[in-house]
Amino acid sequence: MYKRPLKSLLCLVLLLGMASTVSAQLLVHYKFDETADTTAIDSSGKGNHGALMSANATVTTIDANWVPAGWKDGCLDFNGLTEIVIPAERMGLRSDAGSVIFWMNQPSLRGAINTIWWGGDNTTGGGFGPENEMHIHTEAVGANIWKGGELCFAGQNNPNFHLYSDPNKAAAGDAPIDPILMPDGQWHHVACTWGNEDGNIKMYLDGNLLHQLVYGDRSYALNNMCIGSMINESRQYFGKLDEFQIYGRALTVEEVAQNVQGVLALSYPAALPSPADKMTEVVRDAALSWMTGDTAATHNVYFGTNAVDVDEASVADPRGVLVSQGQTDTVWDPPGLLDWNQVYYWRVDEVEADGVTIHRGALWTFTALNFLVIDDFERYNDTDPQVFITWSDGWDNPTVNGAVVGNIDPDFDLGEHYISMTVFHKGAQSMPFNYDTDFKYSEAVLTLEGAMKDWTRDGVTDLSLWLRGYPRNLGGFTEAPAGTYTMQGAGVDIWGSLDEFHFAYKEMTTANTATIVAKVESVSESHEYAKAGVMIRDDLDPNSRYVGVFVTPLQGVRFQYRLTAGGTSTSAFEPNLVAPYWVKLERTRGGLVRAYHSPDGATWTQFTLQSLTVSGNIYTGLAVTSHAANVVCESVFSNVTVTGPGSEQPWTDVDVGIRSNYPERIYAAVNGSAVAYSEDPNTTMAEDWTEWRVPLQEFAGQGVNLANVDSLAIGVGAKGDATKAGGSGLIYIDDVRLYRP
Repeated sequence: MYKRPLKSLLCLVLLLGMASTVSAQLLVHYKFDETADTTAIDSSGKGNHGALMSANATVTTIDANWVPAGWKDGCLDFNGLTEIVIPAERMGLRSDAGSVIFWMNQPSLRGAINTIWWGGDNTTGGGFGPENEMHIHTEAVGANIWKGGELCFAGQNNPNFHLYSDPNKAAAGDAPIDPILMPDGQWHHVACTWGNEDGNIKMYLDGNLLHQLVYGDRSYALNNMCIGSMINESRQYFGKLDEFQIYGRALTVEEVAQNVQGVLALSYPAALPSPADKMTEVVRDAALSWMTGDTAATHNVYFGTNAVDVDEASVADPRGVLVSQGQTDTVWDPPGLLDWNQVYYWRVDEVEADGVTIHRGALWTFTALNFLVIDDFERYNDTDPQVFITWSDGWDNPTVNGAVVGNIDPDFDLGEHYISMTVFHKGAQSMPFNYDTDFKYSEAVLTLEGAMKDWTRDGVTDLSLWLRGYPRNLGGFTEAPAGTYTMQGAGVDIWGSLDEFHFAYKEMTTANTATIVAKVESVSESHEYAKAGVMIRDDLDPNSRYVGVFVTPLQGVRFQYRLTAGGTSTSAFEPNLVAPYWVKLERTRGGLVRAYHSPDGATWTQFTLQSLTVSGNIYTGLAVTSHAANVVCESVFSNVTVTGPGSEQPWTDVDVGIRSNYPERIYAAVNGSAVAYSEDPNTTMAEDWTEWRVPLQEFAGQGVNLANVDSLAIGVGAKGDATKAGGSGLIYIDDVRLYRP
């Protein structure tokens, strides 16, 4: 199923009017002054030339549209068919500090999101570009005005956030004020910086600060970068770009403003330390590296365990911490191994060619780890090694062992993998653990080899693992009294390209018309946009095509539809209407949909006519979403009538787009027989990463020789017990370790 390898994408940022001086912390600079060929020349001096490639997997011809007149000299016009790719590993850009800067000219927006720059794979990293959220702004005169093309920086991973040009939107949802829209056909200077001294990520337009958010601690390599689309060849950019550059540090407000005028922002001190500043759990054989200053010829390295000495030492007063003087390399490897759990401090001074001018470095710190790693799940991939080969599960014995590790059926073309690269505790990966304890147990076993069999070395005392799951199913559907249905539903929303809601439905054929009518008696106010109403749906996938008429607590009655699978949702609404209220949907055999609302079930007002194409049978029923994750919205329906082939079937109710776990405890088993169980019977429902520790003496007390441990099993339910009813779910396991005191 693996159809093509992940590409290393190109990354860029803008600084205008670059002189001949080369900035060592400028990682790439594309002037886009070429007139032909499929190579974007990197003028930074780093040799990070970009390869123009097709941004459409079905098209192999490269359509490079070089334009002689850009913001400065030439530029490149992206038409949705071209992207620029480079092997980003050589650039050294990381998530903890950097800047992306460019000039853009976009006459119109194509699709929901136009990605100008992307760093990382398609699930872990961040992107930059205009986003068409299609917000509806209702003016005083009552006209609906559609807005699109709001500038957005999407940062994913630890934590997820979107930085919009409308700061109120990121803070308070879809605020009814106009964002700054980019598709105006004019040249604009755009910049985003992260890893600033104040801890914020910042967005600039034409040198002016638009918005900033707290960025948080993170450090991972952006090993894939692209201009013109995401790594999976989606969300392409349509428009011109010029003077595109990337820095390995966060430019200041003043530097961004100067950059608009063509002033180069030189960097003198060392930057981008590795290990990252304040990093914990650093491996004991780590080497220290940094990004050199722009004018540095050599480097003086200070290293030790006393912060004052490292901070105040100099060539004249080395204090025993000047460990390297005059070196030309930007890597220094401490002799031997670092001490367990030790805090270290280090500093790098940059020395210019005259040997006299010294640019003093900042004081950096890190802490060495205090554990042995059994498995951190960072080494697995889609070919070799695969996580389900190393961890033996119940794939070949599903009637007894309900465990399946790894994502069961990943879509590689969409950037999915056997290992989880979107949910993890540390690093960039974790192990999905699918379990089923309904008259079976669920267990995956790791065979230990070599030194890892000895659980007495280095004074380790505890087994530790981190896990994360999903909450219990919050949806419900009951009939009482006859003809009245009470329905509970959670979920973020029915909207956008993915839905989360509770659905009670009848599967009906498309041979004739299908109609559903209901009176929504009540909708609890879990959110002003909570929804309860009638729906006709192509399938039960969260991105399915659908039509629906919903009553909200405070935002009137809404007619919504998604007419393309995975596409965006569209709506029309009538304000100031509240439950109790009637709603109705009719779909003809040919797919024509009529949607109605009524105050009394007799006089109906029709919304716009739409057409819903389906791939097979249709799902017709009642839907409730709370518009708030893990919060229940309750709605009561009466006078429900369903007509059409299949309407005689009993109701079936499910959560759509919402994962839920059956509550169970987990266990660890050593050598197949010594077992320790978690104390919490609902461990699988932990929504946040949760550590579980087991004293090794618990296994030793069951007769295990800790110096010779052959295997470690992680399980859900009661080990070896396949006699009890249970349930299923998905948890994630990460960072299985042996800790020292």
